[in-house]
Amino acid sequence: MALLVTISALSLLIALVSQFSYGTTVDASQAANARDELRAHYLARSAMELSRMLIKIQLKFVEPIMAQAQTMLAGMNEGKDLGISLRVTDYTGPLLGFFNGNKGDVAMLSGLIGVDTTQAKGLSVVQGRMDAEITNEDGKIDINCGGGMAPDRRNQTLVYRLLMALFMSPRYDLLFSTPDEDGRVVDRVELARAIIDWADKDEQTFSIDANAAGPEDYRYDQRAEPYLAHNERYDTIAETNLVRGMSADFSEAFRPYFTTYASKPDCKVNLKSLKGDCTPLIVGLVRAALIPDPTKPPQDPSILDDNKIYPLASVLCERSAAVGFDSLKTVIGVLTNPAGSLSKDDPRFQMMQNLTGITISEQQLGQVATVDPPRVYRVVATGESGKVKKRITAILDSKRSLANPVTNDAASEQASGVIQYWREE
Repeated sequence: MALLVTISALSLLIALVSQFSYGTTVDASQAANARDELRAHYLARSAMELSRMLIKIQLKFVEPIMAQAQTMLAGMNEGKDLGISLRVTDYTGPLLGFFNGNKGDVAMLSGLIGVDTTQAKGLSVVQGRMDAEITNEDGKIDINCGGGMAPDRRNQTLVYRLLMALFMSPRYDLLFSTPDEDGRVVDRVELARAIIDWADKDEQTFSIDANAAGPEDYRYDQRAEPYLAHNERYDTIAETNLVRGMSADFSEAFRPYFTTYASKPDCKVNLKSLKGDCTPLIVGLVRAALIPDPTKPPQDPSILDDNKIYPLASVLCERSAAVGFDSLKTVIGVLTNPAGSLSKDDPRFQMMQNLTGITISEQQLGQVATVDPPRVYRVVATGESGKVKKRITAILDSKRSLANPVTNDAASEQASGVIQYWREE
């Protein structure tokens, strides 16, 4: 009996200790996760605020200084555009290294720029890390432009030209000849119209010829999962997935060049904001500039030849990522004079010598594009601590009026961008 009682007591104690140990481990893990989640959240918020500071520096200091420098250099070079630009927002990652790295990283960065930061406080993260990426939204096609309660037909026509020019490339022929999940083949005209009609309030199908417009009949309410057309401006770019004909393949091909936040009243694409893989977009802009009426063939059929226009657009895209553009003339210079657009040590130099330029005027390109200081920024800030990662995505409009300021210095808050969109995940 004594042995049985002892064994039972030991079993009970082992079970209690095991349960207590397990509960303690779970509580400790929950506390650590809560700590890391809070830390990651504020690291992401810190990256966002630092990004807003860089945007403010770009708009308030860099842009005016660059404008003065370009004017001065142009006067010294007989009025020639040098095609130089500076965007401190492109260097967000290295600049955040002052606040993100350990003391060794901060010391290394300080040595590179020749600044003594040994006495500065708050220039390193003890635990965790943060990062941010800043891109521009006004370097894309604004599919909201011309939509809303009172559709602007002139703006809708420009958006239609831009969409049709983007879709026009022969490289997309397979997309526009493959049946979708409903067995329908979507053509270029139908897709462009559907994108525009989703964002406007009227019930008429958009057409270049206003007299040829008919009633919208996209039958969204007759699909397997029925819904109604928005008939108002897009809330987010993801809403394009609901547009008739916009399959996953079309979204992958074209959605990177769309935006719903550009906010430019004239719907033009800002070439100064181009970044990333912008070659297809530049090809579309050139074609849109030279084809004012997409229902008619271009005067120069050679602009439909991808082998001619894509090499030029790729050079422009790389130049935009490296030094940017200071005017439309620098873009025109590459398009009209390919031979002089590259240095002799560039591996594509010889290929450019054999290419003929594209005849395009500054006025033609100016109908669809502009070179202005960026206005709308997309900031993706991340914070990591332990196994927890937080991401904040924000759209900031530097020229939008501030309706409800949350600080006493409304001008300063507006200068760093008025928040149009905010998402934490």
